[in-house]
Amino acid sequence: MNTNSRTKKKLLKYALLALLAAAPLFSASAQSEDDEFGVWATFEASKKINKKFKLDFEAELRTIEGVGDIDRVSIGAGASYKLAKWLKASAGYIFMYTHSLDEKKIKEAFDEDKGLYDYNVDHDYWTERHRFHLSLSGEYKVGRVEFSLRERLQYTRTNSATTDETKYRWQQNFDDEGNELPSTLGTEKEPDYKKTKENTTLRSRLNVKWDIPKCKINPFASVELYTRLDEWKGCDKLRYRIGASYKINKDNSVSLFYLYQDANDDDEPKGHAVGIGYSIDL
Repeated sequence: MNTNSRTKKKLLKYALLALLAAAPLFSASAQSEDDEFGVWATFEASKKINKKFKLDFEAELRTIEGVGDIDRVSIGAGASYKLAKWLKASAGYIFMYTHSLDEKKIKEAFDEDKGLYDYNVDHDYWTERHRFHLSLSGEYKVGRVEFSLRERLQYTRTNSATTDETKYRWQQNFDDEGNELPSTLGTEKEPDYKKTKENTTLRSRLNVKWDIPKCKINPFASVELYTRLDEWKGCDKLRYRIGASYKINKDNSVSLFYLYQDANDDDEPKGHAVGIGYSIDL
């Protein structure tokens, strides 16, 4: 390979890495007041059975509204098999216990001039989710930069749950002579049944990892596309992630990352998160 060809390859890989790393900054410019912020903490363990077959275990805790509320707790297990040096298939199951916060729903206006609106409040509740996934991942290395593409098909079932709904209704009051008195807010509480939900999603993730010579810190960046297959709308969510991992020793490493996702769905709220991860090879 001549010098010009090598130089072009280097410029290409660094340009792509820079583009992925800058993606969260581009998304942040479009952020709105309804963006949430949370903290994610993850733990991963893996056990190599032989050169091709490996078992995996994971656990995760997510918060919302900073660290004010827990958003999700999950545990999962899976396995992967190397079909070729650059290609592997994997499958797994994740159990999630998710927390839905109070949700206020504005109803029709009673008096626009006074700013009085009827509204309902669905109170917070916890529910279980079951997720099964199948993945196919390919890797390609150029020098010290590794590109990987993962296509993951996942099916998620959210169990039914019961919570309370409080209805707030403004009432106009009058005295005996028909003169208008200050409005009062009446309340009525009743149970609210949340139905079982199911969805099938294709997740396409492009990841770039840079192995810096003589350095234990390895930067990475990724962009992931979410496509609902049961309710076809094309790509309905994008997630951008940037971070770095630090290799403590041969079997242990930690990572720090920042991520931004640009849309709400049943899985996560739109907004930002920072995270810390720990992984171990058993």
